Amino acid sequence: MNDEELQQLFARNEHAPDAQARQRALDAALVAFDAVQTEKNTGHHSQGTADYERLTPEQTSHGSKIMNLTVASPSPSRRWVYSGLASAAVLVLGVFITLQVPWQGGTEVLEAPPRADRMAAESLSFQAIQATEEVVVSAQKRAAQPAPAAPVADLMVPPAYYERGRDRFAEVDVNPIKRVAEAPVSTFSIDVDTAAYSFVRRMLNQGVLPQKAAVRVEEMVNYFHYDYPLPTARTTPFSTSVSVMDAPWKAGNKLVHIGIQGYELQSEQPRSNLVLLLDVSGSMNSPDKLPLVKQSMSMLLSKLQPEDTVSIVVYAGAAGTVLEPTAVKDKQTIIAALNRLQAGGSTAGADGIRLAYQLAEAHFIEDGLNRVILATDGDFNVGINNPEELKGYVERKRESGVYLSVLGFGQGNYHDALMQELAQNGNGVAAYIDTLSEAQKVLVHEATSSLFPIAKDVKIQVEFNPDTVSEYRLLGYETRQLAQEDFNNDAVDAGDIGAGHGVTAIYEITPVGSASGVYEPSRYGNEPAASGKGEEYGFLKLRYKLPDESTSRLISQPIAMDAQPSGTLLQEARFATAVAGFAELLRGGKYSGNWDYSDALNLAQANRGDDPYGYRAELVQLIRKAEVAEAM
Repeated sequence: MNDEELQQLFARNEHAPDAQARQRALDAALVAFDAVQTEKNTGHHSQGTADYERLTPEQTSHGSKIMNLTVASPSPSRRWVYSGLASAAVLVLGVFITLQVPWQGGTEVLEAPPRADRMAAESLSFQAIQATEEVVVSAQKRAAQPAPAAPVADLMVPPAYYERGRDRFAEVDVNPIKRVAEAPVSTFSIDVDTAAYSFVRRMLNQGVLPQKAAVRVEEMVNYFHYDYPLPTARTTPFSTSVSVMDAPWKAGNKLVHIGIQGYELQSEQPRSNLVLLLDVSGSMNSPDKLPLVKQSMSMLLSKLQPEDTVSIVVYAGAAGTVLEPTAVKDKQTIIAALNRLQAGGSTAGADGIRLAYQLAEAHFIEDGLNRVILATDGDFNVGINNPEELKGYVERKRESGVYLSVLGFGQGNYHDALMQELAQNGNGVAAYIDTLSEAQKVLVHEATSSLFPIAKDVKIQVEFNPDTVSEYRLLGYETRQLAQEDFNNDAVDAGDIGAGHGVTAIYEITPVGSASGVYEPSRYGNEPAASGKGEEYGFLKLRYKLPDESTSRLISQPIAMDAQPSGTLLQEARFATAVAGFAELLRGGKYSGNWDYSDALNLAQANRGDDPYGYRAELVQLIRKAEVAEAM
């Protein structure tokens, strides 16, 4: 081929790729490249793998600098098609471009390849450009069409919406309404955990409603301190308060409030042997995870005595001891060990628990506090990962006198159900630390109640009087239900309560004769009235063991029909009702009738009372945020 023939080839117009075609081919190639890179570098990572960052405009790859077209992420099969076609187009365009080199305002023509090669390259270029153009046009058409509901909503949904789907919570049914004639006795274990409240707060602060399974009514209610009468002696570590008031969401029904207040330690705080078991796997590489863990543990030191000891065990791909037992008076050594921690690796949680217990047992303090504090963002995926095995191990170690508390951090792979069960079986509390303020609440303001038990295996049993109550429902405590016969069985484990801690339980009851019941009267269910008990709605029994005892003790009192609260107790009962009603609404409001967030807001606002740390004021704001999130 001579120069004239080559010029004629370049002069052909019917297939010559114009500037727009070249740009489309290049755009498609870049889309394919980014899709493949996104598949490699993003998506759901198992715990122990830190998230990869996508290139930002400041660190954009050469191939992405001029990309202006956005195409929805294609399926794997289509990605290969896009990548192949676009790559062929760019390659052929490269061949085309090598035939022309700008030079001094003109074009220097290089030596052309053989005619057959040129024709093949040209044909492939035209086919690739045409096919790529079809792909791009198809993508543009799809982008112009109304998208399905979820993707369109995704454009306005906060990132927390996606993260919340990866956190795991135990699905439980809301407690049903029961007929007193069929099941007059209700038995459950107390619960002083607060993890549900702080997790709900995190979701609402991010603009989304929490998963319904994440909302546990009792943990929402027990997050707050209530001004119940204080016990006067450690040998009788509880005072009980019972009051009855109208249910705000259903006319004719009553609420029975049971308030239990624990004895507060003064100068008799026992010696402590604490082992901090810290998750330093790769997934903890986030400001609200390991850095917050370090700050939280440093704050805890301020509530310990100089002679108390602290050890640090970490786990990632393997477990290891970072700090042997060190006296709190050597505070800077402990803080320095914390500050050296870095996140990386997978999560050998079970190995870490074993090592932590070994360390706690090796330095056991008789008549003191021996506790492992586990701080983690989620699941264990190395070593023992069977929940039943882990629970059994923790339960056996509990008998040695070493207890386990669990602090949860972060979101996205938080295994709440496992953390709850480990804490329950380890005679400890489960809390969720979402902010430094929450760390201060749990580990500073309420450190004694979080760390120092005053009673264990605390159970509550209420027997309702069929002569005065036709129906009842316990608000919350679904995961703490016990069989009636378990109440007197000292071998059955139950909840533990720390120094100064309070517990609140609320029953909604339907008095006999009220039209507010959900069941039709039974034709043959009439029974003689309980003689002499016509002024009682029921009878409350509380069973517990002192920390160093194996035989339970009993406290009991009647639930009088005229136990109307007044003054401070009325204010506290109303605020607890607002919290419980708010939690019920977050779970769907199955039994809330027409009561709504504005009703909960007004009730909470009117009964905030003394609020030195602003926790109750915060609840008011969360109710407002829930109302907004539900309307979105």
